[in-house]
Amino acid sequence: MATRHQRENAASIPVTIRELQASAEAAADGLATIYLPGGDPTRVPQEQIVSGELAHDGTQEILSLTEDLMLTRMDVRHIPETAHENCYSLQYDGWLFLHFRLDGLSREASPSGDTAMLGRNSFILSASRHGQATTREVLGDSWRTVGIVCQPSFVARELQLRDEVMPEELRRFQAGEDNVDFWYAGEMTNEMSSVANALLHPSVSGSVQQIYLRAKVVELVCLAMDRLQCTRPSVSPTLRLGQYDVACLNRARELLEASPTTPSLGELARQVGLNRSKLAAGFKHVFGMTIGAYHRELRLQLALQALKSRSAPIGRVAEDAGYSDPGSFTKAFKARFDMLPSEVIPEDVTPSAN
Repeated sequence: MATRHQRENAASIPVTIRELQASAEAAADGLATIYLPGGDPTRVPQEQIVSGELAHDGTQEILSLTEDLMLTRMDVRHIPETAHENCYSLQYDGWLFLHFRLDGLSREASPSGDTAMLGRNSFILSASRHGQATTREVLGDSWRTVGIVCQPSFVARELQLRDEVMPEELRRFQAGEDNVDFWYAGEMTNEMSSVANALLHPSVSGSVQQIYLRAKVVELVCLAMDRLQCTRPSVSPTLRLGQYDVACLNRARELLEASPTTPSLGELARQVGLNRSKLAAGFKHVFGMTIGAYHRELRLQLALQALKSRSAPIGRVAEDAGYSDPGSFTKAFKARFDMLPSEVIPEDVTPSAN
């Protein structure tokens, strides 16, 4: 976690439409784009990104799907420390920018100067016609996101939305009016998260993948527009979470990941140095679920991996997941994955095609 001194002296790195287009062209040639403090973006071969100072566990990609549509995908589990030393200035003048966060933590600032701490299961929709930038500071150690950057022509051609569907500022942006700024931050629905996951890890490949990706992009933009109609912004720009609070919440997550059983709220609060109410509310805001739900999801995911690798019998897997009663484990597993533990197919077994 970067200190306050590091934040105040962070290198400002502009991310522009021209830069995204250049990154997409480089990606087509097998090159990845790396942002380092105090310099221009660097292009390196994909195979070099996993070594030395640039090392991270995951993938990042920028695709140009049409002349007026780009898709960014990042699935990084261990963010390099250099990324915490940067402040990213997002300058998408004349383009609509949609950001869907499946995992990760950041501080975002709108063109008007409002700030919001955003965690998992959040999304941003912004548009500007006078070059006013939004800024981002990456705080967490993982980053699973999907970004859609498109021109008004894409929205008009593919979505054909009626004017009353869009907020006034967005209608003005679509109409080409000058001096327009729009910025919205909210929580994703389960349906939005499902489509974002499909874009991050598409189930098809080869020549049909780009068609699939464009269709999913249209679906996700439609869901985002519908979300704007149904709710007010659900991520408050006045949320007060300081650097100390964020560090405590990350510490709470680490303790949960190391514990086979869910600690009580009071015990966890004492261990990380937050009061119970701030820990409960802050954890749900930053990580998108309650402490109990997060720990349950974590243990079930570990159980699923253990069953796939056949590293232990089902009874031992249930015990390691914190379930003293195998029946309770089976019930929870079935509710989460829609199959029984005994139905999990090991990774080294290929299903027969009958």
